Amino acid sequence: MSDFNSLLTVSILVLRLFSTESILVSKSLMSDFNSLLTVSILVLRLFSTESILVSKSLMSDFNSLLTVSILVLRLFSTESILVSRSLMSDFNSLLTVSILLSSSLNLVSILVSRSVLLDLISACKSASTFSSLRLKVVSKYSISLCVSSFL
Repeated sequence: MSDFNSLLTVSILVLRLFSTESILVSKSLMSDFNSLLTVSILVLRLFSTESILVSKSLMSDFNSLLTVSILVLRLFSTESILVSRSLMSDFNSLLTVSILLSSSLNLVSILVSRSVLLDLISACKSASTFSSLRLKVVSKYSISLCVSSFL
């Protein structure tokens, strides 16, 4: 029972920390995407520490484990709702991230298509017969398809 009381104390502290962190995230950190990533990493580390504490001290008391698991799940859902609301309210930062992602994908597509075209032109110039040209084009095209599928 003393393990359960100490774990409840830790859980209450974690709940307070998460509520403070949620307020900070929703108020000030949405414009700085790197800070949001840092906070996310810290949250994940905190969850793993909490999981280790739960697994070490409560495996003998299954009802207590269920209670703490329900509390942690509710906490996580509240955190997710707060983050999604603040993301949706700050549409400009979300739009900026989307534009950056789409422009990087476009850049990759342009680079791949340019390299395929350059390889095709060089294959046409250096090919002496139609069969060697076809072989080079097919091999370059299959390589570019493999590269594109991994992107």
